Amino acid sequence: MFKWFIIHQWKSARRSSIWQKNVAINILVGFLMLIMLLYLVLLGAFMDEILLDVVPDRDPENVLSGILLYYFIITFVLRYFLQTIPAIQAIPYLHLPVKRNTIARYLVLKSLSSFFNWMPFFIFLPFALLWIPEFHSSVGAIAWFASVLLFEWTSNFKMIWFKRRAIHKPQLSLLLIVVFALLFVLDYFQIFSVSAISEWFFMGVIAHPIWVLFPLFTMLLIYFINLNYIKNVVYLEDLQPAKNSSEQLSGHLNRLQSYGVIGELVLKEVRLLFRNKRPRTVLFMIPFFLLYGLFFYPQEVTQDSSMLVFVGIFVTGGFLIAYGQYIMAWESTHFDSILTSNVSYYDFFRAKYYLMVIPTVILFILTIPYLYFGVEILWMHVAALFYNIGVNAPLLLYTASYNKKRMDISKGAMMNYQGVGVNNFIMVLPLLLVPVMLFWPVKLFFGSMEAILFVGSIGFIALLFNKWLIALAVKHFTGKRYEISKGYRQKY
Repeated sequence: MFKWFIIHQWKSARRSSIWQKNVAINILVGFLMLIMLLYLVLLGAFMDEILLDVVPDRDPENVLSGILLYYFIITFVLRYFLQTIPAIQAIPYLHLPVKRNTIARYLVLKSLSSFFNWMPFFIFLPFALLWIPEFHSSVGAIAWFASVLLFEWTSNFKMIWFKRRAIHKPQLSLLLIVVFALLFVLDYFQIFSVSAISEWFFMGVIAHPIWVLFPLFTMLLIYFINLNYIKNVVYLEDLQPAKNSSEQLSGHLNRLQSYGVIGELVLKEVRLLFRNKRPRTVLFMIPFFLLYGLFFYPQEVTQDSSMLVFVGIFVTGGFLIAYGQYIMAWESTHFDSILTSNVSYYDFFRAKYYLMVIPTVILFILTIPYLYFGVEILWMHVAALFYNIGVNAPLLLYTASYNKKRMDISKGAMMNYQGVGVNNFIMVLPLLLVPVMLFWPVKLFFGSMEAILFVGSIGFIALLFNKWLIALAVKHFTGKRYEISKGYRQKY
């Protein structure tokens, strides 16, 4: 039966109207994947020498075993954003003598075709065959690699199950990122060591090959959980779209309507944010924005650097920048209805301003624990907050009129460059670099606190004139609205 599933999906792809376009893209992607494959093979072949150069006082197998769990965490996150859920049009088969168990098995096993599942053969198999047998048994080396491969497949099945569940409960995705980030933080501050557990287990597999049964059992368990879950949902009534938790959440925000037209516009934007894949991806990136400072603040080299203001702007304004650079394009599919509605453009822009500002204030509150690295960091974040909501938010509203590319917000963001142009990259540069250029000369002649006060004061003064700045953005938009509308009508 699997053969017919494959044949049917192949014919469906061949008969698609975008087949020619997909072929060209797949050839390009295949070429890039081939180059990546060559790099992975070289990495695996010289893994022992690389580890000996990086950590000369430790055995390579110990070092590599210690970072394997981190490798699985990173690949899990990459899978979540890059790997698609195996799909099949199940409805046409439900009235035929095709067992649901067969459909479920096909969907689960189809996920093994992902490139991530075969990366261990290129990265870890050469190391397992060339290095480990020199100091340990060959059986231990095979068991070590088998454990790596089985855990990778376990990660695959777990991601597929998790991603299916996250479709109906998007907050699970945010919870997952927070948990992974917390593990990194705990290990960094030596409170709980993931690397120690990883090294203990994988070195134990080399010494006791029977331990390979644990990842085998784990993989089979997750496999059957996936199988059971898919079998239970492959019914006609379960294939109908249901009201998900994000819709319920936006329903609780109906009280925004009590704030008049602007409140209704903000509510509409919140619903757009929660109900569509492309803008919802920005929400999943929030933990990365918050934790960005951990890469810089602990380093003594950056403590006295002007780049700290860059980090402060990014940590507190990550959402504002990521969401705001497409602030107009999010509504490109129904932009004509906005032009013909009886809502004033000023109210329309004012609502978008609040949508950027409110999460920025919340992000600032969540960054208060960075006080651990010094009071100066907290004042830097205060200055960055005022600069973001006073200068960057109105600037994004103004530059939004230069984005004329249509965007399909129902599609995912990863490897999707629809609606993205050079303008998007150009408009981000002044948001991050201008405050650094303002901060550096003042710091050079007067000191850090004076420079922080200077940047914060500019943001505060701009905040006092925010109505005028928004009106300026509205005036600019009014002159370009038909040109923008023409660009949004073009489908690529």
